[in-house]
Amino acid sequence: MLIALSRNVQLGHMSIKDGRWDRAKLVGNELRGKILGVVGLGRIGREVIKRARSFEMRILGFDPYVNKELFDEEVIKVVDLDTLSKESDYITLHVPLNKGTKDLFDTKRLSMMKSTARIINVARGGIINEQDLYEVMKTGHLGGSGIDVFEQEPYKGNLRKIERCLLTAHMGSMSID
Repeated sequence: MLIALSRNVQLGHMSIKDGRWDRAKLVGNELRGKILGVVGLGRIGREVIKRARSFEMRILGFDPYVNKELFDEEVIKVVDLDTLSKESDYITLHVPLNKGTKDLFDTKRLSMMKSTARIINVARGGIINEQDLYEVMKTGHLGGSGIDVFEQEPYKGNLRKIERCLLTAHMGSMSID
């Protein structure tokens, strides 16, 4: 999803399916030098960090339950959630859904993100408030979102109306090997 969002793959796919060739409107951006905010520094979050480093991304991390001294500051800077939200070009979520993470990304937090930032949720539906994400993106704020998990599945909500949303059917863990 990170690569697809950075290169506007979903927009290119939709334009060709609609019989258009909007190549000039599909200019993407490099991942190199961008800041990736990783929310949740457990096993999956650390795997994402390992892969993002191959793109030469700078990494910010947030996890209230890990000892920040376990992380090499040359690899990841562990920060508070507000700092991560404000400074990241991409944010990816890898936390469980619980009282502390329900609606963690609501209107207030989504609005503090850079207007060009992109957010990815492949963890659990409900971590991002879907209606708030829709309302924020409808205004033009945020460069995109990639959502694979929803509060109600199959998803039938308003995010389907936003072109900059890459929506998939909870397939993040579905692979043969």
